[in-house]
Amino acid sequence: MSITTKRPARRYYITISRKITQILSFIIVFGGALGYAATVLVLPIRVGLSNPFVIVADAWMLMEIMFGMAMVPLVAIASIALFTLILGRATCGWICPFGLINDILGALGKKKKLSPQTTLGLWKFALSIAGLLLFIDVSIYYNEVVGSSIKNYFGAFGDAPTTFIDPVTTLFSLLFWMTYSNKWPKDITGWFNLPAELYWRLFFLAIVIIGMLLIPRFYCKALCPLGAIMGLGSEFALLSIHISKGKCIECKACERACPMDIPILSFIDKGEVRHPQCIMCLKCMEVCPAKAIWLKFG
Repeated sequence: MSITTKRPARRYYITISRKITQILSFIIVFGGALGYAATVLVLPIRVGLSNPFVIVADAWMLMEIMFGMAMVPLVAIASIALFTLILGRATCGWICPFGLINDILGALGKKKKLSPQTTLGLWKFALSIAGLLLFIDVSIYYNEVVGSSIKNYFGAFGDAPTTFIDPVTTLFSLLFWMTYSNKWPKDITGWFNLPAELYWRLFFLAIVIIGMLLIPRFYCKALCPLGAIMGLGSEFALLSIHISKGKCIECKACERACPMDIPILSFIDKGEVRHPQCIMCLKCMEVCPAKAIWLKFG
């Protein structure tokens, strides 16, 4: 049979299951709105910590805040390391609330595919951002420990430097508190007297939203420091995607469906897809007409 007449696989239960999981995760993470109390669960997801309805801790933000308090964030670091080494970046694709926002905006916007070089380059850019932020965090921690605080050098971002370029806390925390506390200006002149930090954060949020409309999962690919760090460790994750060279008909349906623009067929000789941008969404497995892609643990 010609590969041009081969019908795509119809395993839509994967997308349905993922969307249900994402929505349920969103509801659970913001469970305070339903009256649930905060838990001790720390997950490698991006949601911030300042929203009073959040009942699950954002591991990256918790790590930053604890460094700023001269405390070693062992639980946050352990959460990131453990989930990464077991599931890779699956929490990005299935649980992260801001990942769901990325998917929604990506579905509404114009789809633009990126080259393999660009995809990898964006991850390296995000990784460099993560490295810079970690350097700042550790520097703040060290100076807090020795009694020569440098937080003032970072102004309003001293307690959590990531918030300078973090649309997550802007959306889920800053905008929430401005609306919840009814602090938005009542007249046009009031808009010119807001803190400079607010203007910058709103501007950066707008840029990221535009990026997510143009490029699916833009924030996850190019800016998320947590995702970049997890991508570094996902090479060793127990959960992985496998591809059969014998079954694959090289139709590239998997690559067209991949929201992270991963060159999946370049891994066909290895038989295992290991890429730092892979969020384990399983779209590749869903659309493969030859059923040559599957998930394996261990």
